[in-house]
Amino acid sequence: MSKKVVLAVVDGLGPELLNRAIAAGRAPTIAALAEAGSRTDACVSTFPSLTPVCLSAIVTGEHPVGSRIPGMTWYHRDEGRFVEYGSSFAATLAEGTRQMLDDILVNLNLLHMSPRATTVFEALEDAGLVTAAVNLYVCRGRVRHQITRPAARRFARRVGIVDAVYGPRRYFLGDLFFSDLTGAPRNFGIGIDRHGGAVARWLVTRDGFDFLFLYLYETDAAGHRGGDVLGAVERADAGLALMVEAAGGLDRFLDRYGVVVLADHSQSPIERIADASEPLSDLRRFRSSRRSDPDRCDVAVAASNRAAMAYLLPGARTGAAEVADRLATLAAADIVAHRDGDWLAVRRGDGRLRFRRGSGTADERGNAWDVEGDPGLLDPAVYPNAFERLEGALLCATAGDVIVSAAPGWEFADAGGIHHLGGGSHGSLRVEDSLVPLVVAGFPAGEAFPSQPSITDVQPFVCRHFGVAPRVSRPHALAGSVG
Repeated sequence: MSKKVVLAVVDGLGPELLNRAIAAGRAPTIAALAEAGSRTDACVSTFPSLTPVCLSAIVTGEHPVGSRIPGMTWYHRDEGRFVEYGSSFAATLAEGTRQMLDDILVNLNLLHMSPRATTVFEALEDAGLVTAAVNLYVCRGRVRHQITRPAARRFARRVGIVDAVYGPRRYFLGDLFFSDLTGAPRNFGIGIDRHGGAVARWLVTRDGFDFLFLYLYETDAAGHRGGDVLGAVERADAGLALMVEAAGGLDRFLDRYGVVVLADHSQSPIERIADASEPLSDLRRFRSSRRSDPDRCDVAVAASNRAAMAYLLPGARTGAAEVADRLATLAAADIVAHRDGDWLAVRRGDGRLRFRRGSGTADERGNAWDVEGDPGLLDPAVYPNAFERLEGALLCATAGDVIVSAAPGWEFADAGGIHHLGGGSHGSLRVEDSLVPLVVAGFPAGEAFPSQPSITDVQPFVCRHFGVAPRVSRPHALAGSVG
């Protein structure tokens, strides 16, 4: 019988930050797991490296082309509105806070995420296994969970917001949803990871799952505000320690569980802020469904953190190449990319290239590409796994026609004008946002990730461990071997 599996995702934990935490003695559990197993810092995020996109990639094994989750905020072409997953409170006001709550808790999983994608929870539950998730909102599963507290459920129904989600068999999201009474401390205020660790300890004590996804959020939040990131890593590590202690120590824990610890993305410091829409100011811009008629607009711009997308609307008086030219004039723009017929066009400064999946030179993950133009434009040391990640974003049906990745130190203000100046941010194609540590312990020697792993490899890895065929849908453009 296969070991049970614990997957812990520490949001925003980059390799350098983990090194600092370990050196300071503030991440002893992660250090011990790496010593007992293995650690690589070559694991690459998806693009844009934004939390909803990354979590979708982890649970489905898909880049945005497969998951159809393209960003923290994006323009919904069919509904003529912006989707907002919580960039900031000010950004949610464009379409309404109630709409944001529905989008992030229900629509992301049941409407926005592609029905062709299969989450790790769906794949394992369909095979008769018990899955669990703690504090994870990208959670599509087979079991319906109502808001647990009756008073909160009545309030949600009265104001017309979501009162139920579909998730794994055992599901815990703060004080809103909990399939079991665990005695964990309340998570109001700053106790999210403390609460999550206590729930995970309760589950380990009862051996209450075959697969557990523990999402630890506070490191990313501390990084955004320039706060105590080492303290946040320490709290995340303490949550892992609670599980280890509940099992009777590290050796006994690893006798029972295979463990994967990784981040969804890294972070880089923010020194300057840009308005991604500024070069398009003379065009008719869609601002929100409350203020704009998309049939009378040229373009919609969705920007958040270190990525921005421009959508051409049906009556647009311009094309993707012209919009890309304009956006490339931004000092904040590093990489600007768009579709060009069967090719994908990329520019950085004066450099240009086009690429597509073909029969050319293979990359480290076994993908073969045909390339025209400047071959040094996307140096793998600066833009890891760039072709696969750009393809995964540009071919996504819900992504913008033009995608911009920010230059070092720059961030794009969101729809509410909110930014993280003086703190950290992420979302770009660059290495400082994209490489994450991957710690694997307790698995047989034959179960391993590729030499250049991607966060999209996690779902297939877990499925294969349990003898379940990974169900990763590859559109024709992605039919080649990945991973």
